Amino acid sequence: MESDIFVLKHILPFMIPIVALLIPIVAIVAHYVSKTSRERAIHETVRQLSAAGQPIPPQLLDGSAFRSEEAPSASKGSPHYHLRAGAVNLAVGLGLAGMFFVMRPSSWLWAIGLIPLCLGAAFLVLWKYESKHPA
Repeated sequence: MESDIFVLKHILPFMIPIVALLIPIVAIVAHYVSKTSRERAIHETVRQLSAAGQPIPPQLLDGSAFRSEEAPSASKGSPHYHLRAGAVNLAVGLGLAGMFFVMRPSSWLWAIGLIPLCLGAAFLVLWKYESKHPA
């Protein structure tokens, strides 16, 4: 029992970064496995439709049959895209600046929050400009 705890104390510092690096790798592999299984199902459906002499819907081939309906504000072509991106970046910038200021008030670390804050301000300026001058 004592030797198990001794081994865990020495292995644990190495396991944390290894697990942290494995998380994005697992996410990428899961994405490609999901994509491959979806494509395999589409190909099987096309085979069955062609064997039965049925017409193949164009939505099945171009992938639009499987796309989820996104909110209008989520698409890049939407006039509210820059408003949403600006608000999110402003919030992240303020949060980072506040967090670093609370952590070390006498340090310059709070200025890291200015990067997303300025990006958010730029997105809001762009949104305001595009709302006055539509394409």
